[in-house]
Amino acid sequence: MLLRRFWGVSVAATLVGAAPARPVSRDVSTDVLDQLTLFAQYAAASYCSNNLNSTGTPLLCAAGNCPSVQSAQTSTLHEFDHSTKFGDVAGFLAADKTNKLLVLSFRGSRTLSTWIANLDFGLTDASLCSDCQVHTGFWQSWQTVADEMRSKIDSALKTYSDYTLVFTGHSFGAAIATLGGTALRNAGYKVNLYTYGEPRVGNEALAKYITKQAHLWRVTHTDDIVPKLPPASFGFSHASPEYWVTSGDNKTVTPADIQVVQGVGSTDGNAGTPEPDVSAHNWYLLNIDACQ
Repeated sequence: MLLRRFWGVSVAATLVGAAPARPVSRDVSTDVLDQLTLFAQYAAASYCSNNLNSTGTPLLCAAGNCPSVQSAQTSTLHEFDHSTKFGDVAGFLAADKTNKLLVLSFRGSRTLSTWIANLDFGLTDASLCSDCQVHTGFWQSWQTVADEMRSKIDSALKTYSDYTLVFTGHSFGAAIATLGGTALRNAGYKVNLYTYGEPRVGNEALAKYITKQAHLWRVTHTDDIVPKLPPASFGFSHASPEYWVTSGDNKTVTPADIQVVQGVGSTDGNAGTPEPDVSAHNWYLLNIDACQ
């Protein structure tokens, strides 16, 4: 068990207080698993430095962990890497001609232990929905690139008007993808959202709002510590549904290994596991941050 403390409060003491559990169903099809795997590979590609400094080139993963992405006809339309006091906001916008996709992928933290230790539990008001509050750092991180991303997406949609727009990311990148996707949906964009190891990004009102927006695939893995943070006891909550991968690290994932957990703030999936683990954060259907 990770024995960290945040502002004098132990992790074990704060990873409680989620909303009542809802029923769990096993109903992931092979097609859904294929989609979860594809966008996990897109999230993995954002960790590879060559995909952040060579706009106009195909996506490649030196670690060999994004074969489906590499086999597709891809080209980055925009690559970015901006330092902020809350973490580096980095990633790419790519066109996938094989699958008719526009994918905006945000990179996660490159120093997870440091990021966890410095993670604050502050909430701030946001204009996303009535009574919504968001994690201060995640929201300000999205705000630093919001105008830039919207401009690049608008330009891409003029060329690829019939493509599906997808936001994805792992860890910190998942949080930015979620808030960015929610903001752009409010502006009239159609966004499919695939996140992996996403921390909680706001309060229950926001979680309910994101749930109602739908087109959400929020993937967690066994007892990964990051989706348990910031703690529910500090006013944070997760949107529904949750796609909880129950197989261990470095295991091939089958449809039967994924439980679909329904209910905002449910404790039936990752949130209900007793031993928060860091290593589980690295395996999301593949070694997702292997390019670091």
